Amino acid sequence: MNTQCVGHVKWYCQNNGIGCIDIDGVIQVYINHSSFKEPGRYQLTPGQEVRLLLSRKGKGTHLASHVSPI
Repeated sequence: MNTQCVGHVKWYCQNNGIGCIDIDGVIQVYINHSSFKEPGRYQLTPGQEVRLLLSRKGKGTHLASHVSPI
């Protein structure tokens, strides 16, 4: 089941295309360049608000997809 969420970028390394999004201070979701809704949208800054689809992968692991800046 996918849930649409809003979160804030905790950190993002543009060179490696990986980062972390904090959702309500409770869930931290790691992302990579394939998590983005639109190719080429890889510039995120700490504190930036983003929208994403969140799904569970089992045993508490979460996956982010369709990440897009708000």
